Amino acid sequence: MDKSKDTFSILLVVMLMGMLVSSCETSEGEPVYMGHEYFGHTHGKWLVYEVDSTVYDDFLEEVFHYEYQVKEISSRYTEALTGEDKMVLERFYRENDDAPWQIKNVWISQLTTTRALRTEENITYVKLSFPLWINPETLNRGNQWDGNLYNTQPAQDYVITHLHEPMQLGTMAFDSTLSVLQKDFYTLIGEEFQSETYATNIGMIRKEFVELSTDIDGTIIRGVDYSYELIDYGFEDF
Repeated sequence: MDKSKDTFSILLVVMLMGMLVSSCETSEGEPVYMGHEYFGHTHGKWLVYEVDSTVYDDFLEEVFHYEYQVKEISSRYTEALTGEDKMVLERFYRENDDAPWQIKNVWISQLTTTRALRTEENITYVKLSFPLWINPETLNRGNQWDGNLYNTQPAQDYVITHLHEPMQLGTMAFDSTLSVLQKDFYTLIGEEFQSETYATNIGMIRKEFVELSTDIDGTIIRGVDYSYELIDYGFEDF
């Protein structure tokens, strides 16, 4: 056996391992902060949201307002084709606190080293991109990515606007949250706005979605305006 080849192979492996380690460290040699805990990818977690929705129907010339609750349970892992685990999200709804929960749909979430993915109504979105960071000089813009990278919709830039900030939501206080601006588009005849807020070890605690068509005077013609706000959460061993 050629010992020189063995020595070269060992040195090559050591060099590659060193490069891998250094790629996950800062210039000072400290590990890079990734921020995976913001996605709350935890088996047994359940979240209850208050949903407020307004639909402007130009065909019926009516405005419909709905208030209801959605419960999302991270019920189990399922093996992905890539070898990475995916989480099954069982989602339920009810009209108020006294009504029984009814099954709504089933979504999927997946956490990789560099991305947090959610498949909603068979459409996969890149909710977060790691490592998380924000410009220390401006404090209003962080990492940016295409939220539609894994679907057929047009590219849509998501950007971190707040990171590691405390937030009070109703009666609940969160020590560390981040906000993702997904869309912010205004014209004389329309408005589109989307954003999500996440808290460490919990996941999404607030969502805003606005997609409206208007007259030049600002009168709303058609569209939808809804929000999700977390009102309760917990962890169970399912």
